[in-house]
Amino acid sequence: MSEIWLAILVIGIATYATRVVPLLWERRMPLAAARGGWLDHLGPCLIAAMATTVILPPFLTAEAALDILPELAGLLAVGAVMRLRADPGLATLGGMAAYYLAG
Repeated sequence: MSEIWLAILVIGIATYATRVVPLLWERRMPLAAARGGWLDHLGPCLIAAMATTVILPPFLTAEAALDILPELAGLLAVGAVMRLRADPGLATLGGMAAYYLAG
């Protein structure tokens, strides 16, 4: 098996696990699910971790201020759309469009 397929398999298993573990946890311990706890923070933590791994590298490797212009435009567009509409899908499209136009 090539390295790319191994990476795809690992990503698929990790993605599946993040979807299934909370469901199994709620079924197994309904009182713990009702009280909340770590499951309430799992989604935002995963999103923050993914955002950090995608957003941070261009800022760290930029050699000039203009190198990060597309990233900044995308981030500002996402923030503006979320402020106006609170629609993550629309914010993603707006961020992608701003990134493309600034790049």
